[in-house]
Amino acid sequence: MDGIINIYKEQGYTSHDVIARMRGISGQRRAGHTGTLDPDAEGVLPVCLGTATRVVEMLTDTDKTYEAVVLLGLSTDTEDISGEIVSYGQDSLSKLTDGDIIEAVMGFKGEYMQIPPVYSAIKQGGKKLCELAREGKESTPEARSVNIKDIEVMSDIVDGKLKSETRFVRAKDAQDEKEEDEASGSRAGADADICVMHLKEGSCMDRFGASGGSEDDRFKRNSDPEWAKNEEVLNLPVKRFVVRIECSKGTYIRSLCRDIGEKLGCCATMEKLIRTRVGNLGIGSSLTLGEAQELAGKGELEGALIATDQCFTDLPALHTKEKYDQVLENGNIMFFRHFKEYIKEPASPVRVYTSKGTFLAVYEFEERRKLYKPLKMFT
Repeated sequence: MDGIINIYKEQGYTSHDVIARMRGISGQRRAGHTGTLDPDAEGVLPVCLGTATRVVEMLTDTDKTYEAVVLLGLSTDTEDISGEIVSYGQDSLSKLTDGDIIEAVMGFKGEYMQIPPVYSAIKQGGKKLCELAREGKESTPEARSVNIKDIEVMSDIVDGKLKSETRFVRAKDAQDEKEEDEASGSRAGADADICVMHLKEGSCMDRFGASGGSEDDRFKRNSDPEWAKNEEVLNLPVKRFVVRIECSKGTYIRSLCRDIGEKLGCCATMEKLIRTRVGNLGIGSSLTLGEAQELAGKGELEGALIATDQCFTDLPALHTKEKYDQVLENGNIMFFRHFKEYIKEPASPVRVYTSKGTFLAVYEFEERRKLYKPLKMFT
């Protein structure tokens, strides 16, 4: 079985858990994922099977899109809600307007120097930062340039308590929104433990947790942080909103939430995270592990495979002339005369197919020698 299964990773699973499950479901030992998601995060995790594992590195390097719930009013050591609280920002929180928050968020569009979280897989001195942190050793992650290609607030900005349960509502029009507010009013009053957030058109945040949680206790978090047992802390006031981010490889959304808080002069952490896109693969075509298992049981899993070249539909395509198919199959360099297409302005990189339309490689153009050379072969 060769191709890509676009898996929707549910909360509680590690990316490694997903690969282990997909090996069993597909019967294919060669499997790899295209970019780690934390256990508490959900969303798109393309799993490459068979020869498609050669695309893992290239997909990992592509742009990704996320949605996150930003929690203003406190910060944690892990920069997400699973960590221990290290500081509070209630004093400055009450002074913030919605306009202040939106302006601060939009200010991150473009390139900026980001300091990665201490709890991360980045290595320092040959050891992961998260391992050093768990051992109580100090580490100093180096700031690195990341590119926030697009960013937008995707919900209203809602006041609530730290312990409030978040409920996402899609409002198709003003009347629907009014009816939904009235329907939830009895549960979402000033003293209620429910935080209702209205999502903009196009948001996927209401998908978070909708599939029901992990199906096996071994995937659940071992213990809640200490603050989760403190009623005084749980009643602290906070602000919440959903933000959508399109970003380059290496961007930590947790750290972006932290930086938004710092820019606003208060504390912030990430409460929820969902990845909605990896390269060309979006949340709309994703399957949960349960759905993949069901298809496999019917013998229909192969029908859900995405062909490897579908990951590169944004690249121009070239086809070899029949007499040069062997040149391509051998992974040799190729000149303009080898292709059916007339090449006036060489594009790079490109998808390369045989004369019969079989996808075999991604090639890049070398300007100095005026030729194409293989970037990745999929034979």
